[in-house]
Amino acid sequence: MTFSVRRLATALTLLLAGAASAADAPPDIAVFVALLDVKAATVSEVRDITPGKGSSYQPAFTPDGKAVVYTSGRTGSNNVYRYDLAQGTTTAVTATTENLYSPTPLADGSGFSAIRVVTADPAYGIEMNLPSLWLFGWDGKPAAPVVPVKRIGYHAWITPDLVAAFLVDDVPDRNAHRAVLISRTTGRQTLLTDKPGRSLGRTADGKRALFVDQTDPAHWVIAAMGAGDAKPQVLVETPAPAAGEKESQRSAYFAALPDGSLLMAHGARLLRWDGQPGGSFRPLADVPGLGGAIRTLAVSPDGKRLALSVLRQP
Repeated sequence: MTFSVRRLATALTLLLAGAASAADAPPDIAVFVALLDVKAATVSEVRDITPGKGSSYQPAFTPDGKAVVYTSGRTGSNNVYRYDLAQGTTTAVTATTENLYSPTPLADGSGFSAIRVVTADPAYGIEMNLPSLWLFGWDGKPAAPVVPVKRIGYHAWITPDLVAAFLVDDVPDRNAHRAVLISRTTGRQTLLTDKPGRSLGRTADGKRALFVDQTDPAHWVIAAMGAGDAKPQVLVETPAPAAGEKESQRSAYFAALPDGSLLMAHGARLLRWDGQPGGSFRPLADVPGLGGAIRTLAVSPDGKRLALSVLRQP
């Protein structure tokens, strides 16, 4: 099967952004920021920081909470942009013909990590020759691979040594993806699940990875596991799909709050699990003015701001 370069880029955009269409035209995905008040169960001051049509997604907050980084295909390839919350200004961090995804600021503020695609494979669009996950300085230049591992599609930092990674299958259409913990020091990989969702995170205590386990197709769960754990600890079941809901519309992305609770989204509504064993996700607040469904979401380090990627209705 022959794929055009545009189709390859779109395929990876769909995989990484969680969009549902397989058409050649890139999906219209915007990034919004808002204020979050969990106690009052409100979301306010919602604003689109990527006006106009295009594919902008995977937002993440800087450690000081003053800026949001995200990836956008506005120049023909996916580059990383930084939005200053106080000034309301956007800066292009990178300017490359390569495709960059999942920009994640480093805890020490020195730069960020990102998925780098130089030569995309024809099945999933992931990098097929070089290590996937790279360190970047704020000058936008790639410094070095985080780990010498290929085919990483998503990642989350657990500690400076441990990275949680979604490994994309190397056999077309088999979809035997895995989620693992990788030690940068030893190279050891610890299996989290061989049926992972796309969302990865870290527990509030900073010791274990959070991930979606889709082993039971009818009952997805969010689980936690550290490198020294014998098995994952199931925390909570993700929201069940509504009657008639397409699989692509099912809640699949979460964000961890500083108090140990978790957020997910369904459409334009936020759901929250309070962190208590035996609990479930409950409605928290509707997010007004989005014009579409929330895909990925991020929470600022202080838990007071949200960043959302939104798949807008055509």
